[in-house]
Amino acid sequence: MNLKDIVHAFGVPGFEDEVRNLVREEMEKHADEVFVDRMGNVIGVKKGGKRKVMLAAHMDQIGFMVKAITEEGYLIISPIGGINTIVLRSSAVRIRTDEGFIHGVIGEKPPHLGKEQKKVEFKDLRVDIGASSRKEAEKMVKIGDVGTFETHYFKLGDKIVANSLDDRIGVYILLELMKRVESDSTLYFVATVQEEIGLKGARTSSFGIYPDIGIAVDVTHAAMPGVSKEEVPVELGKGPVISVGAIFHPKLFRHFVAVAKKKRIPHQIEANPSWSGTDADIIQLSRDGVATGVISIPERYMHSSVEMVSEKDVRNAIRLLREALKEIGKVDLHW
Repeated sequence: MNLKDIVHAFGVPGFEDEVRNLVREEMEKHADEVFVDRMGNVIGVKKGGKRKVMLAAHMDQIGFMVKAITEEGYLIISPIGGINTIVLRSSAVRIRTDEGFIHGVIGEKPPHLGKEQKKVEFKDLRVDIGASSRKEAEKMVKIGDVGTFETHYFKLGDKIVANSLDDRIGVYILLELMKRVESDSTLYFVATVQEEIGLKGARTSSFGIYPDIGIAVDVTHAAMPGVSKEEVPVELGKGPVISVGAIFHPKLFRHFVAVAKKKRIPHQIEANPSWSGTDADIIQLSRDGVATGVISIPERYMHSSVEMVSEKDVRNAIRLLREALKEIGKVDLHW
């Protein structure tokens, strides 16, 4: 599947149907079985050995919901997921309505009209959809309609820039992996929903699958302007990131590192002492516990309209997962 298609598909938490349909269609080409559970997670199964391995990447992206409409026809919105008012100010957005998408802008006061506001709360933001009154706006949108950044996709050298790489890049990796992976275990490829509002899809899908191993494929912060290397040591283009900490079963962690070294796959290690902020956090706690891990793609400018990843890191993440899954059934998970 083309990454650009996945990035362009609309899918904020609770409204992932557009990207879900694309993912399901692609999974059906390569999996032995594909189904969608009641939460909306898309699950593709490649049958193998007795051990069950769940690979999870979330389909949803951050966004907002229309909360009210002013007398002047502007939209008042509430956040869906961890979206910062700073990145929304002076941005183009699209809103999904019953009739299709409409476009709008979140304007910013020009410097000519006074000092820039230092802090803007969500309640202060207004979406301009070109309406001149509430009556006119109500013909275009309704309370509860949802939106997100205007979509785009382009490259800067080997870097990919798009508005929903968190975590459509993880979904893309799973789909590419399905095409060429061989494993001694039964693999469950899960495109999860509602990660951005509480890891909800991972909670229900892991309970239903009851895996022995769960691996979240997501993004992590990469070095960027304004952030010290001490604060964020991960870099773009230096390889996928293997998380170390309580969320990654130690024997599983050693397996991934050993595979990366043996196959000479560029990789980085990231310290996550307690939580990873990914689906793995909740998969680990499913039923009587799951041996979990996190493989991440370095990303600059997370939760913005200009998220950036390296194609090299994506290719090496697919290589790492493909090689590590070959004999993952032999990893001793006993303490």
